[in-house]
Amino acid sequence: MTTAPYLAAAPAVAETLRLGSPHTPGQGIGVLVINYNTARQTLRCLESIQQSTVLPDWVLVLDNASSPSDYQHLLQGAQPPKAGTLHIYRSEENLGFAQGSNALIDLLLQQPACQYIMLLNNDAVAQKEMLAALRAALQAAGEGAGLAGGRMHKLADPTQVDTLGIALYASLMPADRKAVDDIYVGPTGGCCMLTRGLVDRLKSVSGYCLDPRFFCYCEDTDMVMRAVLLGYRPLYLDQLLALHEGQASSGGGYNPFIAYHGLRNTLWMHIKLMPPGLLWRYGLFLLLAHGLMIARHTLSGRFSLMLRVYRDALRRLPEFLAERKQLKGHVQAGRDTLKACVTKRFYRKGYLQLVLQGYAVFKHFYSNSKT
Repeated sequence: MTTAPYLAAAPAVAETLRLGSPHTPGQGIGVLVINYNTARQTLRCLESIQQSTVLPDWVLVLDNASSPSDYQHLLQGAQPPKAGTLHIYRSEENLGFAQGSNALIDLLLQQPACQYIMLLNNDAVAQKEMLAALRAALQAAGEGAGLAGGRMHKLADPTQVDTLGIALYASLMPADRKAVDDIYVGPTGGCCMLTRGLVDRLKSVSGYCLDPRFFCYCEDTDMVMRAVLLGYRPLYLDQLLALHEGQASSGGGYNPFIAYHGLRNTLWMHIKLMPPGLLWRYGLFLLLAHGLMIARHTLSGRFSLMLRVYRDALRRLPEFLAERKQLKGHVQAGRDTLKACVTKRFYRKGYLQLVLQGYAVFKHFYSNSKT
């Protein structure tokens, strides 16, 4: 396995609770959930998993340095599973979604019988057929797929789409896919099943499954893009798999925390993974996207945030360029494969209107246009 010199040592997490059942499903499925000050949502998520038609053998929860009260709520509310085992781990520092998930993945890989790893947001409510449908699709596809996802709808209004996976637009900016017409690149990390074979391959090439430097946001796009570059073909099931509350741990809305991590991590992903052909073909759109992002945050009084994004992203430029060079020797996908992943639209439909409505003058304009 590749050992990246720029990555910190794997974090220590301690098991603090184990609840088991005499019955072992024997399905080879492990489910991973990260908790950060949202024990109520995590317990709801765990309850939904236990309603599955196919039960997992292992459910692993990492408490990511939550407050003492939230952590105790999680421990006291946890119920023994119908089958298999529930393990709750604790980290004394917030590892983020990426590194926290990696820690749980490493623990799950210690189980030789585990063949399928399910990443599920703790504020999601799993549908009964989620695990069965994803496992069946991956089994039918063979090792060439590697990962699979499907529909997540909004918990508050199950008729509305939350995400249909990840799309990559002509601006080379990734986003939640909201319409089936947009090209599917791969599943979001909030509802995604991985094969053991894919995880082993990612760790062998990169030294990790999810890039721990990302902390959160875009770490799933980075993982999906690496899988595609390595020759895998992610599966999409046009089936409702989970309902999602959304941003329960990060404060909700488009806030500075999301803006910083989202843009910085997208820059890192472009430096590390984006092929020269796509950068040449869509480079002007990419520059325009950055210009619009800077303008948006400057108008919102957050120009200093943009300076911090670019400063912090470029500080690690040498290590991401070194990783790009190292990854090049493993790439299996041809240029046409990646070109086919790009939706030929600057960005997600309706996004501009959504942004403009955040400003009073445009909000008034759009409200009048509806009357």
